[in-house]
Amino acid sequence: MTEVIHISSLLLRADPQKLEQILADIAKIELAEVAMTDPSGKIIITLETGNQSQIIEAMTQLQLLDGVVNASLVYHQTD
Repeated sequence: MTEVIHISSLLLRADPQKLEQILADIAKIELAEVAMTDPSGKIIITLETGNQSQIIEAMTQLQLLDGVVNASLVYHQTD
């Protein structure tokens, strides 16, 4: 049986004044990797997970960070 990997990307909208702290908090989330940031508060996150529930868990953690206004799943692929 082969291992299934879920690759996802999310767009976070964040308070630009809290951007540095948010990026530090994201670095503490094991499955999340910052792919790109914008000074206006846009952050693109990539996730590599073993199942869909890990995507939901990571997304919930990201949404609950102080200064994050919104987190949206933009892309999801299973390999």
